[in-house]
Amino acid sequence: MNFGKFSIEKKYVILSLAIAIIIFGLYGRATMNTQLSPDTNAPTATVMSVYPGASAMDVSTDVSEPMEDAFAKLEGITDIKITNQDNISTIRLTFDYSTDIDQAAIDIQNTISRIKESLPDNLNEPQVMKFSTSDQPIMTIGLKSNSLSMSDLRSVTEEKLVYELQLIEGIASVDIFGGYSREVKIDLDEDKMNAYNLNLEQIIGTIQKSNIKSPSGEINYNSKDMLLRIEESYANLDEIENTKITLADGNTLYLRDVGDVSIGIEDKESAYRLKGEESLALLITKKADFNTVNVVDEIKDNLSRIESDYPFVDINIASDDSIFTNQMVDNMTSSVVLAIVFTIAVILLFIGNISQSLVVSISMPMVFLSTLGLMRAFGMSLDLVTLSALILSIGFVVDAAIVVVENISKHRGMGKSIDLAVVDGTQEVALPSIAGATTTLIVLVPLLFVQGFVGEMFRPLSTTLIFAISSSLIIALLLIPLLTKLLEPLKMKRFEKGLNKFSDPFNKSMDKLMNWYLKLSKTVLSNKLVTFILIVVLLGGSGMFIKNNGMEMLPKFDSGISFATIEMKAGTTIEDTSKTISKIENYLAKEPEVVTFDTRIGYEEGSTQMGDFGIMGTDQGMLTIELTSRKERSESIWEFQERLRTYIKKLPDINRFVVKEKGGTAVTSASAPISLKISGENLNVLYNLADTIQEEIETVEGTTNLYRSYNDTYSQMSINLDKDRLKELGLTSADVSKQLYMKVEGGDAGSITLENTSVDIDVSYDTSNITEDELMNKTIISPLGVSVPLKDIGRVEVETRSNIIERENMEYSVNILGYTEDRAFSHVVSDIQEKVDEIPLPQGYNVEFTGEQEALTDSMGDMIFLLSLAVIFVYLLLVPQFKSFLHPLTIMMAIPLVVIGVAPALGLTGKFMSMPVLLGLILLAGTVVNNSILLVDSINGERTKGASINAAVEEGIRSRFRPIMMTALSDVVGMMPLALQLALGSERFSPLAITVIGGILAATFLTIIVIPLIYASFETGKEKFFGFVYSGKVKEDVV
Repeated sequence: MNFGKFSIEKKYVILSLAIAIIIFGLYGRATMNTQLSPDTNAPTATVMSVYPGASAMDVSTDVSEPMEDAFAKLEGITDIKITNQDNISTIRLTFDYSTDIDQAAIDIQNTISRIKESLPDNLNEPQVMKFSTSDQPIMTIGLKSNSLSMSDLRSVTEEKLVYELQLIEGIASVDIFGGYSREVKIDLDEDKMNAYNLNLEQIIGTIQKSNIKSPSGEINYNSKDMLLRIEESYANLDEIENTKITLADGNTLYLRDVGDVSIGIEDKESAYRLKGEESLALLITKKADFNTVNVVDEIKDNLSRIESDYPFVDINIASDDSIFTNQMVDNMTSSVVLAIVFTIAVILLFIGNISQSLVVSISMPMVFLSTLGLMRAFGMSLDLVTLSALILSIGFVVDAAIVVVENISKHRGMGKSIDLAVVDGTQEVALPSIAGATTTLIVLVPLLFVQGFVGEMFRPLSTTLIFAISSSLIIALLLIPLLTKLLEPLKMKRFEKGLNKFSDPFNKSMDKLMNWYLKLSKTVLSNKLVTFILIVVLLGGSGMFIKNNGMEMLPKFDSGISFATIEMKAGTTIEDTSKTISKIENYLAKEPEVVTFDTRIGYEEGSTQMGDFGIMGTDQGMLTIELTSRKERSESIWEFQERLRTYIKKLPDINRFVVKEKGGTAVTSASAPISLKISGENLNVLYNLADTIQEEIETVEGTTNLYRSYNDTYSQMSINLDKDRLKELGLTSADVSKQLYMKVEGGDAGSITLENTSVDIDVSYDTSNITEDELMNKTIISPLGVSVPLKDIGRVEVETRSNIIERENMEYSVNILGYTEDRAFSHVVSDIQEKVDEIPLPQGYNVEFTGEQEALTDSMGDMIFLLSLAVIFVYLLLVPQFKSFLHPLTIMMAIPLVVIGVAPALGLTGKFMSMPVLLGLILLAGTVVNNSILLVDSINGERTKGASINAAVEEGIRSRFRPIMMTALSDVVGMMPLALQLALGSERFSPLAITVIGGILAATFLTIIVIPLIYASFETGKEKFFGFVYSGKVKEDVV
């Protein structure tokens, strides 16, 4: 197909398509989902079960282990991790990436139903939750009031505000944290209860029977079907006090005779503060397929209305994910614009012609609009990964356009008409342009089919690049020829005159550089061995530097948001926890670069929020700290965090703490970058090993924030029952456990409507600050009606134990977790491994890295395989194009040359080897050969005209020098904004740009030297070989 001819003859078709691309792209951008980053987690579900009154060991034995055995048989399961805490079992099930998580959740629920009979009777219904990054709150709202109490504020929030917010499209849940809830408290007098031989269950049952709202069927009344209901409910506290209690002997008494009824507040188990002031929090999550920014905007619009409807409520936004997302998108968009400006400047300097420069410049927004439209059509989002890809693509997308415009200009300079120059110039470079783009595309395509973390992380990036490069090729071959013709009459002599003051000296410098290259080429061709040795030495040195430089999964990035999780000593009340955390709040309030902070202490009943130390308890608190923009700060987030750690270490009674930044782990499902799992069958042995190992690795340089996944300072009061005595009384251990639980914890007896608000009814004994003697004097009633004190049927022991018991893949385990700083992750891990290897392990016990190191090992193998695949594919693509197995080898010699540029680029910028660097190497494998293709294609053309090898090489360098330098420099300047980390979050992928820039610069400089050298060597060797064959000497030697 003659692309130039088609472009001119079908100009209205081409222009219509261009307009369609503009509309397509603008629509795509306007309707595309915007988020911070793609979800890279494997399909994961969590099963949470509440086993009231059970210790962590009881939870493990009675609940988790039976479930674990059953879940291990699920299809696609790859990992089972269990955290057992007092009262709670949390089982995280991770599946293969190809698993449909919706179907997996159904299978999990069916498995639970199948084994339900083997689980404890008093186990609450297990909850199955599918994990997604969309489950995390996108906004936290702080509420307070000068005129309402915290309990009244919570009531208004529960009944009005939550409902109004849940009506907003896209909101998945609105959870309340903190404040107080009113409840009817029935405090029973235990002595009186014992005197009447009553137990707490009887009281609860009587109250429930007297407070009924229940359907009672359907009747036909006056020829109409009507529903029938029984409603006998309490209207006030007096009615509750006057509830009749029937005794065993048939006599009755009133509830007021054995207890006091009053309105109070629930036992405080959670607290929320915004910038140190007591408040109520609303944690808002969105539905998975909704845009964060759009949902937050809708929330803010509704908050304005809610504020006017409820003027007595002070509403403040504590955290807002859309701010960070918008900043990231705005910064990245600015970087895209800056990259385009840089690229246009290079083009103007090289071309020095307004119309031609304008043609190439127009191609860039057209390519981006086409790419955005395709991204929207394929359901992609605009995030950190895809925006990085757009910045990265800027240099690449103009390569084909530059080659086409340059060649048309060359043919125009031969005296041809504009139409003929467009036709001939476009056709001459069409195949090399297609080949060049295809070599880049072919190395990206395998990334689309890779599974696991690498696939989830880099598939959006490779897809975006594929869309951009494909669009750039089509636009270069169809739109650029037409625009070149249409815009040729455009003359801006005054502007061009001013431009020539810069472009003329620049192009003269390029001419001098080309002449220097030609002289250098002649020197190289006459000193082949020395040149080869020098290149090998440079390659070897560069390779050794990269190997020894260290690795990490993904670079850290300064998000400006920190989290500090604090755990106090075992048994600390929420009030004491709050006092300690208030000191941290006071410290933060004095920090000039802290914008805001909020605090969550304790837990909400029914909440599934996991902290760094498991399900949050009253001895734990978490602060979320927002700093000013990194451009406005005098220190990095890591410097701030180190100062905060130093302060927290000085506070008394803190058992352990973690300070980390948002996005602190490359793998979002990992608890921390350093994750060392110790597994075996005996928990005490595991705990001792963990202590020893932690002491050793704390001395490793580069480790910080080390902590264990368990706390062994919790106290437990165990009551050992006398089985013989129980048998005499007709009691079982279960009877005693149930009665004792009710005496200690009390029970829920339903609810009552007061002042149009539903209020729970709580029935309990006073067990605050109970002594051991008071506990052991509590009476247990046998089925025979005999009351016996607990001390007569058992003895008490107080023991220290762990608050968390973990299991992973059918074994008990403990984890040592931590973070790295100022050192390569791989070097830290290597030193830790050396320390661990020196510790003798008992038989049957293992220590292994999980989390980020495990993902790094798996991903490294995938990336090296992809790099190898890329090289093979590029070679196979070039063979039919050049109809030779030898010339593609010549061309591909440019690929290893990139290492000579990548090594110093990483060294000068202080970057480690990482997944983005490996992706950059894969990308380079498909791009640096493009210049080699142009060079070898030109040299071959001269050879077919009869030129000698040296003459062909010289003319090839002369004719292709400018296009090679122009595409290389445009690639480099296009990636500079990403490499310079100008945008928020760009630290994640800046090593990719740095790698490509270093590789392109080295390959461009060396390609013009080395490729002709290798070409000449192969050609000379081939001529000698075939001359040898044709002379008959081979035949003689064989004979």
